[in-house]
Amino acid sequence: MPIILISSDTIESGQQIAKATAERLQYQLLGTEILAEIAATKGLSAEKAAEALVKTPSAWRPGQSRRWLQHLATIEAEVLNRLKADNILCWGLAAHLYVRGVSHALKVRLVVDGAKQAAAIAEERGISIKKANGYVENTRRKRRQWSEAAFGQNELEPSMYDLVINLDQIDPDEAVGIISAAAGYRKFQPMTYSIRSLAENALAAMVKAKLLESLTDLRVQARDATVVVTSKALKRERQKKAAMIKEMAGTVEGVEFVEVHLINYVIRAAAESGR
Repeated sequence: MPIILISSDTIESGQQIAKATAERLQYQLLGTEILAEIAATKGLSAEKAAEALVKTPSAWRPGQSRRWLQHLATIEAEVLNRLKADNILCWGLAAHLYVRGVSHALKVRLVVDGAKQAAAIAEERGISIKKANGYVENTRRKRRQWSEAAFGQNELEPSMYDLVINLDQIDPDEAVGIISAAAGYRKFQPMTYSIRSLAENALAAMVKAKLLESLTDLRVQARDATVVVTSKALKRERQKKAAMIKEMAGTVEGVEFVEVHLINYVIRAAAESGR
């Protein structure tokens, strides 16, 4: 059976439909409740781990950005490792953004009309429609900015999903039925290459989380047990940085060989040449 990844315009509908679908298919539900466990085992702050999934740090604070990326990579690695098991449904952990090249992953987006969402918020909170509309627009803008900063993708873009369900037209019970039926499609059944791709994604995420303990500007890919790391460095620092990357990445379980590609740190080099 495929893994199912659910993203939603609203937390409430996402949680409700994810839970009901998991129960119908007898899937394990993987949600935000694992953040406390991840934080405890990885020595992170549970609060910061939860914040990393919703807040984008200032670009002017590089130290904060590195810690944010490290939290995200740690969550990503843990989620990907758990998704290697059978019959898992994941929601609330942004897995739809970092599970890539995995054909047995069914990505689902639950959408709600912005105007109707604003009307419901206005009634619930006793505020004007204008304020409620502003809240909805601001929330969606921030979510788009977060997903692009974190994983280079706009999660509001329908084309990145296999299935988009409009909850204004389809009620939750019907949505559960549609998702459950789609999970049975042959296209989403696990294949050897797809299972391997998921394992490679997990290994790359583990290495990235490790390297982000002290480095930035990283891109990590994995092929079987070989990890390829691309980063930036001044010419005089390349040998030292390459050795550091190989040493750190080599400590990650499952890594047998580390290949490092360092490109010139143009901005920093230009700044130093102008001194």
